[in-house]
Amino acid sequence: MNGGPGPERGPVVAPRARVLADAAGPAHALAHGPRRPARVVAATRYAVYLATDRTDLPALAVVRPDAIRTPNAAVLRGPAAPWPTPGTPAAYGEGEIRLGALTVRVGTTPWSAPRVHGLLAAGARADRLAELARAVRARPLDPACATPLRVLRRALREHDDEAVRRAARTLLGRGPGLTPSGDDILCGVLLAAHALGTPAPGIAAEVTAPGAVARTPLVSLALLRHAVRGECVPQAASLLRGLAAPYPLDPDPLLAVGHHSGTDLARGLLAGLTARR
Repeated sequence: MNGGPGPERGPVVAPRARVLADAAGPAHALAHGPRRPARVVAATRYAVYLATDRTDLPALAVVRPDAIRTPNAAVLRGPAAPWPTPGTPAAYGEGEIRLGALTVRVGTTPWSAPRVHGLLAAGARADRLAELARAVRARPLDPACATPLRVLRRALREHDDEAVRRAARTLLGRGPGLTPSGDDILCGVLLAAHALGTPAPGIAAEVTAPGAVARTPLVSLALLRHAVRGECVPQAASLLRGLAAPYPLDPDPLLAVGHHSGTDLARGLLAGLTARR
C-alpha cells in the first residue's frame, strides 16, 4: 500500500440548526421577500433583534414562544440553538431568517399584530381611566422623563402640535435600555390617538424623521414606527378595550411587560387619553 498522504480534505462545515416560526404581517413580508443581509444588533434571553436598514421596519425580532409578541416578531414554535449574540451575521428572505448557524423557517401564513384604531372612538370610561391612573402612579417614573412628560401633557391639552413635537423630541431616547422610558411613553400616546381616532402628527413626525435613528436604540425605534401605524403588543390592545368596559380594569398584564416598558406605555396611554377629554 502506498503510505503517502491521502486526498486533501476541505474544512468541516457544521450542519445548520433549523427551527420553525410564525411571523407577524410586516415581518412575514420581509422573511418571504428577496434575501437581504442583516445584522444582529441586540439579543436577550427571549429575543434577537436584526437591523434591516428599512425605514418602515427598521428592526426584525425573532422571539421565543413565551416572549412578548411585538408587532415585528417572528415567534419560534419551539426551542432554538445556538442562540445568536450581537454581531452575529444574519440574513432574511426566501422564507427564512438566518442567524449565524441557526436557520428560522418562517411559515406561509402570517399572524396579525393588534391594531387599535378606533377602539375607543366613543371614548374611555372615567372610572376605568381613574383605575389606570391609580395603577400607574403607584409605580416609579424615570426622573429624567418627569418634566418632559408634564410638558407633553400640557401641549396635548392645548392642542399645540409644535409644542407636542418639541416635547416628543425631548422624550425620544430618554432613559436606559433597549426601549427607553421616553419612547415607551410616546408609543402610548400614539396608540391612544389611534384608539380615539384622532391624529398625533407632532409625535409621528418626530419619530419618523431621518435623524431619529441616531437618537434612540433601533429596537425601540421600530416599535415607535409600529405605534405610528396603530400596531402594538396584545397587552396594550387588551387594556385599551378594557377602558371602555363596564367591569373593573385589569392593568397587570400590560404593567408586567418588561422591567418598565409596560408601565411607561400605560403612562403614555393615560396621558394621551386624558388630554383629549
